[in-house]
Amino acid sequence: MRSTTHVVAAIGIWLLGMMETAVGQQLDNNKLVEFYQARRYADAAEYLLSFYPDSIAEPAVLSRLGYCYLMAGDYIHAERYYRQLHMLDSLDVSVLLNLAAINVQRGQYPSAVGYYDRVVAIDTNHVGAYHALAGLMRRQGNFDLTYANLKRANQIQPANSDIAYDFARLCMDLERYHEADTVLQEALKADPQHGTLLLGKLLVADKLKRYGEMVELGKQLVALGDESQQVLGLLAKGYFHRDDFNGCIETYNRLLALHDRMGEIDYYYLAMAHKALKHYKEALACMDNVLELAISPNTAFYYGRKADLHDLANQPSASASSYLRSFHFSVIPIHYYSLAVLYDRKLNDTRNALRYYRLYLKQNPPPEESRYVDYVQKRLEELAQKRTQ
Repeated sequence: MRSTTHVVAAIGIWLLGMMETAVGQQLDNNKLVEFYQARRYADAAEYLLSFYPDSIAEPAVLSRLGYCYLMAGDYIHAERYYRQLHMLDSLDVSVLLNLAAINVQRGQYPSAVGYYDRVVAIDTNHVGAYHALAGLMRRQGNFDLTYANLKRANQIQPANSDIAYDFARLCMDLERYHEADTVLQEALKADPQHGTLLLGKLLVADKLKRYGEMVELGKQLVALGDESQQVLGLLAKGYFHRDDFNGCIETYNRLLALHDRMGEIDYYYLAMAHKALKHYKEALACMDNVLELAISPNTAFYYGRKADLHDLANQPSASASSYLRSFHFSVIPIHYYSLAVLYDRKLNDTRNALRYYRLYLKQNPPPEESRYVDYVQKRLEELAQKRTQ
């Protein structure tokens, strides 16, 4: 009896000691905050587990553990705790979103799509889920569903600049330029100085050939500090098509001063701007740059334009050489005509003039060149008579 009393007393003392230890080791939320602030999320998870058993089913604790592991990049453990939460409440949107994000990080895209689909089934206005689904559908190459999800997200939040820009770019990829323009215009109402949206508008204006708008948008972007190659190149192109050749040249010179290089189409526009102002030397130098960068089938066209410049600069032999060079890359029928006229009128070479006039007719020129065909037929008769005299 005495021994039994001692045992009971001992157990009571042990339990009391355990209770005191538990009270003395209560979870310190300030310490957790310190772990979070230092981005020591794995340490935060270990700290939490030191207070709770592995079989814990309390939602608040599971949520904290899932968050810590998610932020630590330990997606296996993060998914485990979020799955437990999902079993407790299958309609919790925040849990579904975290499970979707985890599966995206792990490259488990079909599972991620499934979670996002559940989100929009629960909340038909969840913009973030539609936006995420659009990205996943685009990864799969399903542009119809990409379009549908982005359109829905944009309808819910038309002023959301990220969604508006992504949707507009997709519309451009699908050649729905007017729709892209409308989307960007609506988003710009909320933020008229948003550089990314203005850039999107500039790209759309280029596709729609709204050159005056290109100039205005380009100038606006430059004023906002965007002097990228893309912006300056499009601004210069706008100036060119508005026949502001000085503005075009000045903008391209600014582009070269800042970036020290341009693409072939930029050098081509610069060459044509110099040509319009009769700066033939500068135009020819630019055409040389075009040809260095050119990729067929454009090369033949560019050699033809270089030949035109040599002709205007009163360099007929160099002009003929450039036309002949163009044929190494592609046959452009009108080049035969131009070369024939060059030999006929400026080089006084009747034999070659006849040859290239005939080659031109053999190309079966299109109806819009009928006036050239009429001239060639008449000129062939005149040259033939001249040679028999």
